Amino acid sequence: MPVVVLTGARQTGKSTLAQAVAPSRRFASLDDFDVLDAARRQPELLLGGAAPATLDEVQRAPDLLREVKAAVDRDRKAGRFLLTGSANLLLMKQVSESLAGRASYLNLWPMTRREQLGLGECGIWDALLDSADGDWPATVAAREARAQDWRELARRGGLPYPAVHMEDAAARAIWFEGYLRTYLERDLLALSAIAGLPDFRRLMRIACSAQCRRGLSRHDSLLPRRERARGRHPSRQAAPRKTRRPVARRATRRGAEVAEHRGEFRRAAHP
Repeated sequence: MPVVVLTGARQTGKSTLAQAVAPSRRFASLDDFDVLDAARRQPELLLGGAAPATLDEVQRAPDLLREVKAAVDRDRKAGRFLLTGSANLLLMKQVSESLAGRASYLNLWPMTRREQLGLGECGIWDALLDSADGDWPATVAAREARAQDWRELARRGGLPYPAVHMEDAAARAIWFEGYLRTYLERDLLALSAIAGLPDFRRLMRIACSAQCRRGLSRHDSLLPRRERARGRHPSRQAAPRKTRRPVARRATRRGAEVAEHRGEFRRAAHP
């Protein structure tokens, strides 16, 4: 395709990846105000020339995409433009209309645990699918990483800087607070007219809480049945017998009373 669009959340490493995989390409970031001004006033300065170009944070100048479209229509050489942008890039109307049939879209996700450990892979699924079913236990054992508390991993996240370069939990909390404010006060307002940012922030917390509960439920379902019955997991504590037996007696007694009343009703209705 003439255009490749690399999208993803902020701070997932899109700019770093784009420069690392293609260091010889012309690189221009629209976070630079001079470059942004050129993209708005003289886009041909950025798009001209035969050399392939990488344009970073292209969502900041949506009108530039019309010029990209025109340049591609004049010359559909594969790999002419590599565009990077935040995750809301695909939601922008100008992108979907201007690059239809001209671009391939790739999404850069946060780092997985094995990537954070420097193992050079997202997971072991490829190895599992390439091996026979009977060899799976050996494949898993051969690639097993050191055990870690999943709660700590969840709090650390997968964004490269806080996940890899920040060991202090308090410092990560400050970093994530700034990240959230940037999203609410800059990216979200650029995407849509949200009137009540505090309400949207509460909605984000509710969604996060629901996702955490869903993850806990799934984690519990993977535990052996015996462990769930013994109540080893805090969210699945087995009810003591002393609280279950009276409930069962009351239910049985109530059932007997209902049956007795039904018998009396039938006798009265059919003497």
